Amino acid sequence: NGLLFPSSVNHLVSYDQDYNLSKQILFNSNHQNSISSNYIIFPNKINIGVFDYAYNLKSYSALFSFYVINYGDFDDSETGYIFSSKDYIIQNKFSKKINNNIYSSFDLKYIYSYIDTYSSNAIASKFSLYYYNKRFLLQGFLDNYGLVINQYTQFEEKLPITYGHKIMFIPKYINTVFTLKHNYFNNYSTFNISGELFLFQSSSVIVGFSSLSKELYYGEFYNDFFTGMSFGLSTEYKNYLMSIGFKNLGAIGLSSSFTITRLIN
Repeated sequence: NGLLFPSSVNHLVSYDQDYNLSKQILFNSNHQNSISSNYIIFPNKINIGVFDYAYNLKSYSALFSFYVINYGDFDDSETGYIFSSKDYIIQNKFSKKINNNIYSSFDLKYIYSYIDTYSSNAIASKFSLYYYNKRFLLQGFLDNYGLVINQYTQFEEKLPITYGHKIMFIPKYINTVFTLKHNYFNNYSTFNISGELFLFQSSSVIVGFSSLSKELYYGEFYNDFFTGMSFGLSTEYKNYLMSIGFKNLGAIGLSSSFTITRLIN
């Protein structure tokens, strides 16, 4: 399930791992080389560190990512035995413009996971196809399709395969972009919506909501009203882009994220 964790502020808030690439296609902007550092904090001392390197490879735009997901230390109350759990993920995304309207991207991921003395590793992939037309971008995707190389134990583990579609569009008279995204899993589906409002020339505010919130409700309406909501703020200064974001998980708590990106000429 480490393959489903967010990797940046925009991913946390919009529930969309391809959010930055989709905006780049929609706004017809050039791919820029950059390095990024991302830090995400979840309740119960779970934290994620992600390093990104965006670069060009011949006719492809590429993004290399390295994740460290730390689930913290666990204490056996009966024996006093303490153990830890972590996931390590290496991922490379390649995207390409096929013609004026069609784009594609392919992700290859390797995950190594351990819990105490038990370990498992797997290879997964993601394929996306984008159709761009003026103010609209349509995306279809298949994610986390692959194979488990080594199981934790004799019990069979399965990858969290998901597929779905997304529409991103720019309204005519408002300086913003809206995203509607639907994910389908084996036993359930999720619907996500987000909107990013651009302020001045170098800042933006992004707000998101996920249907997963209905699983997090725990009290009266006024307690649950903001459950599942997320909020982020980004600003650019010279060659740096800084972002901060939050997600309300209801009774579970609040998750937060910070991203700093350095553009490279």
